[in-house]
Amino acid sequence: MLAELLGRLTGWIQWPPPDTDRNRFLFRLTFPLATVAAVYVLVFALASGGWLPYVVAVILLVIAGMTGIGLLLMRAHREELARLEAAELARGT
Repeated sequence: MLAELLGRLTGWIQWPPPDTDRNRFLFRLTFPLATVAAVYVLVFALASGGWLPYVVAVILLVIAGMTGIGLLLMRAHREELARLEAAELARGT
């Protein structure tokens, strides 16, 4: 609901993300970086005992989760299009 509201306000936010080469590159780059950064900050938070590193680690985990879900949605969309295209070719011949 929030993404839909923001999409109406700005006109450029879309979820699920469109399956473009640029989005795939950015999501494939962001997912491992955010995961590694989240683990690093979480280890630091456990060692230091401060609350701010925990907040940063949770934010990084949310970013990693969102990019992972986006990658899965883009893959599912790509596979569905390939399946429909194969069915169309099989029906046409």
